[in-house]
Amino acid sequence: MILMRNRPLWFNIFSTVALAIAVVNIFTHMAFLRILTMLCLAVFMATLGSFELKKNRKMALLLFGVAAFQFFVLLDTIYVTETK
Repeated sequence: MILMRNRPLWFNIFSTVALAIAVVNIFTHMAFLRILTMLCLAVFMATLGSFELKKNRKMALLLFGVAAFQFFVLLDTIYVTETK
C-alpha cells in the first residue's frame, strides 16, 4: 500500500507551475526564468519545511537551510546580473 501525503491544492498547483518554469528554463536559458526558477525553489523548500515542522524537526531544519541557501544564490545571481 502506498501512503500519499495530504498536501493543499495550492501547493500542488504551485509545484506544477514551478516544474513547468524549470523545464522551460532548461531549454531557453533566459535570465528572468533562471531567477524565477530559483525563487520558486526557495519558496517550495520553505513550504515543505513548514509542512514538516511538527512531524520531523531535523528534516524541517534541513529544508529551511536549503531554502536559505537558495535565496542567497538568488540574491547573488541578481547582483551579478545587475553589475554586468
